[in-house]
Amino acid sequence: MTARNAILGFGITGQSVARYLLARGEMPVVLDTRPERPVHADFAELEIHWQCDAWPEQVLFDAQVAIVSPGLPLNNLLLEQARASKLSMVSDIDLFFDNVTAPVIGVTGTNGKSTVVSLVGHILRSAGYCCAIGGNLGEAALDLLGEQMDFFVLELSSFQLEHSKNLPLAQSVILNVTADHLDHHGSLPNYVAAKKKILAGARSWIYSREDENTQGGDLPGVASFGFSKPNSQEAWGLARHKQQEWIFKAALPICPSASLPLKGRHNALNCMAAMALVEPWVEPSVVADYLCDFQGLEHRFQTVTEIAGVTFVNDSKATNVGSTMAALDGLKRADNIVLIAGGDAKGADLGPLAESLRGRVKRLIVLGKDGPSVVALADQCGIPHLSVTSMEDAVVASIKNTTSGDLVLLSPACASLDMFDNFQQRGDIFANAVRGLTAADLSAVHIRC
Repeated sequence: MTARNAILGFGITGQSVARYLLARGEMPVVLDTRPERPVHADFAELEIHWQCDAWPEQVLFDAQVAIVSPGLPLNNLLLEQARASKLSMVSDIDLFFDNVTAPVIGVTGTNGKSTVVSLVGHILRSAGYCCAIGGNLGEAALDLLGEQMDFFVLELSSFQLEHSKNLPLAQSVILNVTADHLDHHGSLPNYVAAKKKILAGARSWIYSREDENTQGGDLPGVASFGFSKPNSQEAWGLARHKQQEWIFKAALPICPSASLPLKGRHNALNCMAAMALVEPWVEPSVVADYLCDFQGLEHRFQTVTEIAGVTFVNDSKATNVGSTMAALDGLKRADNIVLIAGGDAKGADLGPLAESLRGRVKRLIVLGKDGPSVVALADQCGIPHLSVTSMEDAVVASIKNTTSGDLVLLSPACASLDMFDNFQQRGDIFANAVRGLTAADLSAVHIRC
């Protein structure tokens, strides 16, 4: 039998690989550890081995290259057998780079990836470039191929990076690193190492002055961003100008931070990162004009509505501690937040949230698998709390004893899969429950005179 490529994992990424190979006239074989599920008619001719925890002997013998989907741990038996058989192993991102000549900008980090990728794409398109965005956001990387583009902007997860070779990115960035996906990576150092693979083959990269884990050791970062005043010609930061806080590039004032299209202190960093990434192609003096009409992404510190003076914010994408900390730390210590939190903590320690809660959160509404850990944290901080069993109950409970000027914030600090299909469904249910609040529910709001 002729040697052929094997696709390990047949989720969104694996299916994009299959489309790519089929279009080239190849007929790969697929191995997937999950139970059999329906597949698109385009894949009807594929040989797919479901519930496959080990390679079928003949398939392994005939295999030429193993194309590994993100999410498969490095110690997975399929990967161990492939290494033992000295198979070449690549990722879909490696295949993508075999087929592009346009500059590729890569973005990773624990939090803010999707926002920064979307900002970069928006700025480049506003400047007149043809730009495609995807990877871990939206379309899979290989599905972006086919049309002539000036730029590609990829969101790259730690899962994708750990299976990829050195990537020849034109620009790259690690936005931040906080404990996440430790159930997959095994330790924080392993997680950091996976993230830093985005720097190894990059021609240029930027880093955050707020997080040493975003820096590449002996690799020289070209530009930096942070809350402090810029300290070099290649630095972005914040400083006073015209009696306001402004974003600066070196000594050049760019725009007031209050004019940014995204609210929250953490989003000032995201905007600076995006501006720094596009600087080789878009002048800093004009980039602020392109930012102004950017629309924020759903489920990322998104205002749902204001009712009786109480603002409801959907931050369902906060699936880890660092993201919820960033959301809270961007708000004043006004003791006016009702926080809805809980879910699957993925093995992470919730303790670091404590300092962000104090002085900001007046009440916690708790739900989900690791709700007891959130309750313990609330007790530690002396914050009143209530445990509920559904998002609808959480929303009704959140409005009780609130005051005009309060903020009800869904920022779970946990993944959603213990109760929901994904974070999008969790956020949608929250938003729909908010819009469905009745007059009787709202009678509990105290109007501040």
